[in-house]
Amino acid sequence: MICQKSQSAASHPAMAPFIRNTFSIPAGVEGAERLVMWSYIPKDLAYSDGASPVIIMANGLALPRSAGLPHIAARFATAGYTVLLFDFRHLGDSTGQPRQLVSSVTQLEDYITVLRFVTDPDTHAQFLSRKIPSSKVVLWGWSNSGGHVAKLATQADKLPISAVIALDPLCDGRTNFLHHVRNYPLGLARIGHWVLGDFLLSIFPVLNKHTSLRVPAFGRGGILSSEEAEEGFRMLNSDVRENEGATHELGNCGFGKGPKLINEIAARYGFEVLSQRCNGTEVKCPILVSWAQDDGDSLITSKIPRRFAEDCLKAENSRVSVDIHEHKGDHFGLHFGGAGFEAGIEKQLQFLQSVFGSSQSETKESKLNN
Repeated sequence: MICQKSQSAASHPAMAPFIRNTFSIPAGVEGAERLVMWSYIPKDLAYSDGASPVIIMANGLALPRSAGLPHIAARFATAGYTVLLFDFRHLGDSTGQPRQLVSSVTQLEDYITVLRFVTDPDTHAQFLSRKIPSSKVVLWGWSNSGGHVAKLATQADKLPISAVIALDPLCDGRTNFLHHVRNYPLGLARIGHWVLGDFLLSIFPVLNKHTSLRVPAFGRGGILSSEEAEEGFRMLNSDVRENEGATHELGNCGFGKGPKLINEIAARYGFEVLSQRCNGTEVKCPILVSWAQDDGDSLITSKIPRRFAEDCLKAENSRVSVDIHEHKGDHFGLHFGGAGFEAGIEKQLQFLQSVFGSSQSETKESKLNN
């Protein structure tokens, strides 16, 4: 059952070229949990049966959908794409215990759940009241979720995935862990006992399965303890607070209140991340891979996405086209306010154009005129 929790247009509907709705869909075992998401529908489709390519988006690490991503989703919707921006289970407005748990297995399942919702006309039509072309679905991810969509790109022959956008993707958790051991040994040493304790708790839940030991996700004493991580979280948190009220810039329309940022993560992620890995030679769909130029990213060393992109170029599949983008700034450079935001948006739209042709949504009227 699809649950519409609320419905709202942008703060200034006359200015916004899209409509944003909030709803949830079942997830997990027997649909016991809920994935909460925003849909961004181009205005010329909101009251018609027209269709456009769909972009499925989720945030990185322990961040909710409200942290930075509405700026990007708004740009996509303005360009004529339908966007579904969701919170993973255990994060943001979605359900799931313990809270702030980041699991690659669960998050991959959540992407597939939303993908199946999008590509099942009998399901998505209950809420969206319009058709979504199952042959035109893009998975989008950044940082940790960038690694997830890169992994799912290797299953595009089995799943209805048209293309993937992987920004600063974590494609090799073990290599990145060693990068942090070399560069931030004291930071990891401070939380080592919490990581081990929470990992053991996940295996032997002495209290109950809803319990976890949490540490900061960003900043001093956290999983990502660098100054870059702390400043990036501060930027995204400021963005969420500013957009809880009305907005007036066209590029920022469609915000409203969303889940607040919680700078915590279940410490077992320190072990979980070691198993996160994907092989670029197995990619089976068009993919855009982006990373910070001049090794400007201290959170996910740029050699990881660069090596993944190089492997993608070796993929023995005629469907695979690989586009790369080295962006300005650090790990947060592709977010609104980052040095690479505008160029990054332009590159992503160019990639989508190369995959689908015209980004303009197709309505009955446009079909008749063609």
